[in-house]
Amino acid sequence: MARIAILTCSNCTQESNCASVVCLGDMRKRKGFFERYKNEDKVDLIGIISCSGCPTLAAPEKILKRVRALANYRINALHFSFCMTALCPFVKKYQKIIQEAYPELTIVLGTHTPKDREAFRRDMKELLCPTVHKVQDMNDVIIGNLRRTDEQKG
Repeated sequence: MARIAILTCSNCTQESNCASVVCLGDMRKRKGFFERYKNEDKVDLIGIISCSGCPTLAAPEKILKRVRALANYRINALHFSFCMTALCPFVKKYQKIIQEAYPELTIVLGTHTPKDREAFRRDMKELLCPTVHKVQDMNDVIIGNLRRTDEQKG
């Protein structure tokens, strides 16, 4: 039995209201980066945490404190969500810090397989730093309903 956890981007979860729906859907269907578990009888999701935010001087301690909350429950693998791998400039630093502290833990850089990585990055930039006043969230990105300004359309 695989005992896994997911590490998400705090900007995506807190600022754009992402509920990890696509990550969890692919986990249940054993698609994307969860395909590695297709021969497992059971995949046990132990928990989901978000990162500690964009690093400060305390970044190593903060990320390890969050991972420790999962590692204490004997996870085999920690999946960095797609948003972490696509958006986080510190993903390699986080990976190194976690791997050094938990060398037996498998770190998987991904959850679901995106349709278009660059479109996702562009959409998230607009969502997190909108150029026009609007109320939108991750669901608008998922269903392709993100409103754009005229200059972005052209």
